Amino acid sequence: MWEEAKSGGSVRQKGSGRGALVASPARVAHPARMDCPPPYGEQHRQDALWSGGNEALPPGWHQFQMTDGTARHQDNNLRIVSIYRPLPGVRLDRPGRLISGCEWHISPLGRSYFINHNTRTTSWKKPTPERTAGSLTPLCVIEAHSNIIRSLACVGTSNDVMSASGDGSIRQWRRDGEPVGEPWKGNGGGIAAMAVSPDEKMVVSGSTDGRVRLWNRNNERMVGNPWEGHYSTVTCLDWSPNARQVASASIDGTIRRWNPDTGQQTAPPIQTGQWMYVIKYSPQGDTFASGGEDNMLRVWSKDGELLIRGHDDVVLSLCWSKDGQRIFSGSADLTIRKWRSIDGGELAVLRGHTNGVASICVTPDERHLVSASADCSVRIWDLETDQQVGDPLWHDDALRALVIFPDGNCFASGGLDHKIYIWSLEAALQRGRDKSDAKLKGHAASSGDILDVSPRSRQHVNSRSGNDFWGDGTTNHISRHLAPITSPSHPSPRRHNLFDFLRFTLQPVETSQAIPLYPRRWSFSLFNRSGRISTKTIDVAPARDEDRYGTVPPTEAEMTAAMQQVGGNAGDSSTSQGQAVAGAQGSQVHMTAQTSHATQLHNSSPDAGLRESPLYVIGCCGLLFRFDCHRST
Repeated sequence: MWEEAKSGGSVRQKGSGRGALVASPARVAHPARMDCPPPYGEQHRQDALWSGGNEALPPGWHQFQMTDGTARHQDNNLRIVSIYRPLPGVRLDRPGRLISGCEWHISPLGRSYFINHNTRTTSWKKPTPERTAGSLTPLCVIEAHSNIIRSLACVGTSNDVMSASGDGSIRQWRRDGEPVGEPWKGNGGGIAAMAVSPDEKMVVSGSTDGRVRLWNRNNERMVGNPWEGHYSTVTCLDWSPNARQVASASIDGTIRRWNPDTGQQTAPPIQTGQWMYVIKYSPQGDTFASGGEDNMLRVWSKDGELLIRGHDDVVLSLCWSKDGQRIFSGSADLTIRKWRSIDGGELAVLRGHTNGVASICVTPDERHLVSASADCSVRIWDLETDQQVGDPLWHDDALRALVIFPDGNCFASGGLDHKIYIWSLEAALQRGRDKSDAKLKGHAASSGDILDVSPRSRQHVNSRSGNDFWGDGTTNHISRHLAPITSPSHPSPRRHNLFDFLRFTLQPVETSQAIPLYPRRWSFSLFNRSGRISTKTIDVAPARDEDRYGTVPPTEAEMTAAMQQVGGNAGDSSTSQGQAVAGAQGSQVHMTAQTSHATQLHNSSPDAGLRESPLYVIGCCGLLFRFDCHRST
């Protein structure tokens, strides 16, 4: 239902006559006897009771044609358009273009009404979205105009908001909603487009009469005569960065460039053959891009025209990155797309809106993009991840215009509800961050892990790890013993990372404490059969220095003792043999000591039938793992 922007008033008949009105778009009063819409469930086909019957349009409607010859029908009271001819019993909206579960119909007497299948009711009023509890509210709501708001701009150091409306006026507002000066009126019908010069001294507007008007912002007066050239509604305008040229586009299918000092065209018009809805200069000023009814982006430069194809419906909005390397476009196909401007390569597709994307802006830091849609919502997108940030921000009706303040703190939106909403960008982003954190914590909790990212937890980790790998500022990790973490008298501490499904119980082992030996077994599992994280534990005791195998070279005294022992057992052996045996035995000194001690522990253990075997202790990342292998006798 974005099509209402195509024809907001009368047009001059010229040329092919595209956009000409078949019937007057004036508002009409409906018969007083139509107190209530038809009841729910009575939406069946029947003859029209308005003047002219089924062969005529209902009162207050008009018909216009697209460039492809197809007809559109607009209800001028509600400012919404249907591709279907209005007849009782005919659904007029396209699925998905209203609130979910709602339909648009017309009564036998010619008044539009809406069916809500969610509540099984009917109403004369267009359904509005339901705001969830705790949703963000605007900083200010300005009751700005008596008709649709089609364009917004931000000016001055105080970030005043300028608005252009289908009621034929341009107005200026403080951020708190206080009006500045009187409305500007050019007597050209509804205003469909507006653009402020780079120095903010001048303003151009485009109207439904096909004329462009120049305004002096200081004295709020029109400068000279209207610029004539278009013969139908001027839908979009933009200033070149050096303010020497103004570009305009219209539903007459032409793009025209103007000298703002003289009001004359600087070049022949560009004939696109399509209704045009948006035009924007690149920040460098050497090119400009346009979008329209042919579903394409066109990038114009002195070297020619680049056609960018990808959208599946009309292109309604676009903007550039600061370096001119990327173009963002919004379409009636419900998507926002990111393109390379040099060759038209598609970089990303942003999906989330449920109706046409009427206006888009990139934030000053270029980290986010803000979009306004006919689905009544404003949405914020992260340009690094190309994902929506937080929940939609809701209006009561379809949106048409959007502007971000130069300081990046706020933005304004407006549309068919005749109101301007001022939003805090930082508050919206913070809501998005809070929602993301809540989802992450909820996911961690559902998987049995608790992610603690608080400054206190980070300080705790740093105090344990220190400035080096071993956490105590020393490289002598051989003699490091781990402090006790858990004990029967102290409950397990709260887990602080996502890898704690490997749950180790670390207990101190005194030198005189017996280390029990058990048969070979493994109680080490990452996941059980059900897919849930295992809660089984394994006990890993820090090893004593004398229990470590092959970590400390034997001392000279130990080598001598070993050689003497070998010499006593084989006194008639040659010197070379004794040295060889002594060398072999010397390399096993710690093994022998550990085996001897383990034998004593084994004899006193409950598993008396087990044969002694080595105990292996491995240290890694500050943890000591014990592996013992036993075979039954």
